[in-house]
Amino acid sequence: MNPEWNQMETVAQAYRLGTRYLEGRQVESPRFISELLLRTALGWDRTGLFTRFHEPLPFEAAQRFITWLKQRAEGIPVQYLIGEQEFFGRSFRVEPSVLIPRPETEILVETVLREADRIWKGKAVTAVDMGTGSGAIAVTLATERPDWEVVAVDRSPAALKVARQNGAKNGSGERIRWMQGDWLEPLLKRDLRVDVVVSNPPYIPAGEIPHLDVEVRVHEPRMALDGGPDGLDPYRTLVRGIPAVLKNPGLVVFEVGEDQSETVGEMLEESLAGAQVFFVSDLAGRPRVVAARTGMG
Repeated sequence: MNPEWNQMETVAQAYRLGTRYLEGRQVESPRFISELLLRTALGWDRTGLFTRFHEPLPFEAAQRFITWLKQRAEGIPVQYLIGEQEFFGRSFRVEPSVLIPRPETEILVETVLREADRIWKGKAVTAVDMGTGSGAIAVTLATERPDWEVVAVDRSPAALKVARQNGAKNGSGERIRWMQGDWLEPLLKRDLRVDVVVSNPPYIPAGEIPHLDVEVRVHEPRMALDGGPDGLDPYRTLVRGIPAVLKNPGLVVFEVGEDQSETVGEMLEESLAGAQVFFVSDLAGRPRVVAARTGMG
């Protein structure tokens, strides 16, 4: 054990020592991470932490905090340590069986909500989230639009377990149909047709994964990252099957990686005759979302 950790008598000392420890190991945002891990270990909110800064540090909280500091220094994402990540203003449980929801995926959800309202004028629709992972997309859609029928599909039983927990946590789990299977297969088996297909599939080319940050390449599930040799295999599978499940009019919305938008857009144009394909950029100006409207005349 780091000898300095014996000096963690108060909350304030723990915060300072945690910050110094993370700084020494070149961990990004050491002050923020030290604060977050400490108050989570204590079970306090931010106000509680700073108003009780000079209180004695309970032994169990100290041990938890020290363990988390070591794990964070080894590259384990802080979201996995504290077990949650915020998405669309809601808290989602995350663990190593699911990808940590990213802020840019909120653009995907915003696009689905906006375009569906434009097409169906507020009427209820059926939407499927392919490769739901933590359930962030499906749960957000079901919570933002309580009258929608939402289906969530994932091949991983472990991921679906987390997604179900997030549905229950956010009060929409009972309104989501959870299906385990490979991409569109569960829908095709049930002859289920939908108005909206949304997906944030794995899109990182397999050869690039070894070059990712350690916290991503080692600790996040490879199944949720690996998009095949060029990163486009999941889109090929989805686009090939979508005509069999999409109603008319219909909406397809994908998140894509860097330099993939044009190719994915062309796939949708070829697969969905007469589709209106468009792109939505992220805050950095990169095309992040590729979408297609069908049956719009």
